Amino acid sequence: MLYANGRYWGTDVEIAKALGSDVNPATVRRWHDRKGLTKIHGRYPLDQAAQIEANTRKSKRGRPRQVDFHPALV
Repeated sequence: MLYANGRYWGTDVEIAKALGSDVNPATVRRWHDRKGLTKIHGRYPLDQAAQIEANTRKSKRGRPRQVDFHPALV
């Protein structure tokens, strides 16, 4: 993880690991393609990815999601 401009940035693998077992690198890349997750030089902002993950988890569509994310662990 890289801290720049007041945000944590990570690769798809790092973001997936930080957000928990329900998220994998392909999911992070799909969020970029489908939900507008910002990507700069191959890195994604953790806070934006966490917000997308939370919205997805709260959605009634798809299978129920686990809650593994804890911001203090990042």
